[in-house]
Amino acid sequence: MTFQSEADESILDMFRDELYGDIWIGLHLPAAACSNLSAPLRGYEWTSGSMQRTFLPSFSSWKESVQVCSLHCVSLSKDGKLTERLCSDKADGFLCRTKHKDACQAGRLSDPNVILSPKGCSVGPCEHTCKDVKGGYICSCFAGYIRDDKDPGRCKMHCGQQKCTPICERGPDSGCFCPEGFVLSDHLCEDIDECVNECDQMCDNSFGSFVCSCKEGYKLKDHGKCVKAEGGESPVVIGVVKPATNNHTQQGAAAPAGGLVWIWITVIVALAVFIIVIRFYVVKRQKRREEHSIQQSTVPVDNVDC
Repeated sequence: MTFQSEADESILDMFRDELYGDIWIGLHLPAAACSNLSAPLRGYEWTSGSMQRTFLPSFSSWKESVQVCSLHCVSLSKDGKLTERLCSDKADGFLCRTKHKDACQAGRLSDPNVILSPKGCSVGPCEHTCKDVKGGYICSCFAGYIRDDKDPGRCKMHCGQQKCTPICERGPDSGCFCPEGFVLSDHLCEDIDECVNECDQMCDNSFGSFVCSCKEGYKLKDHGKCVKAEGGESPVVIGVVKPATNNHTQQGAAAPAGGLVWIWITVIVALAVFIIVIRFYVVKRQKRREEHSIQQSTVPVDNVDC
């Protein structure tokens, strides 16, 4: 924890009576630096926040007046004493600032899939299924999905092999969809071999993704291109290029084989020609009827005596 304002001092003053032993705070000496006993922070810097801030709680004081050099950090004790000690020393705890209400429970949870929350599943935090556990909840996904590494509460389609069964939905938005990096072909999701045209030199295709790399003396740039490395000889430079993230609907339904696209184009053109021909025939027939009607109206009629 860094002390940036008088509000921090007020909070710390309330908690320090509960401290047990020496607690690490966010002060450390910069690399290759030694303490300056005449400076307010003795040359120490905060690990976060304003690095130039010299504020220290009024109730605190330095325990010793001896110059030390890095790597040294600072701990705080119940009596308000600030102790300079090696950062590798073992203290009795850490004083931290966090927005997470249950941060201190993390050390007691053995399952990394547990998401800390006092409300558990009551607020519907999971996209698919949710299970209440001690200290929080666990989200899980339906078959054909895995947890999204960017948002553990959401799920994304997944296929760990060359071909998988697509996920099909019913209703107004019905259709079959495939994971990213796969294409719908013959009612199956088939892995796209991006190595056909994505990488400039070397390529390693994997399920749903690929890795581009360059030969010795080259370095990888965006879009899988290899360019000569500056500075003469250089070791092999390897980079990773993954396919762009697309909407699942586009990936599964709008990425068919090229031949199928041309079939649809041919059908549309043929349909348009058919409509034009029918329209032409109807118009021509209508004109003939009108001409015949005009001719009948101009024929003279003889008077007949009754």
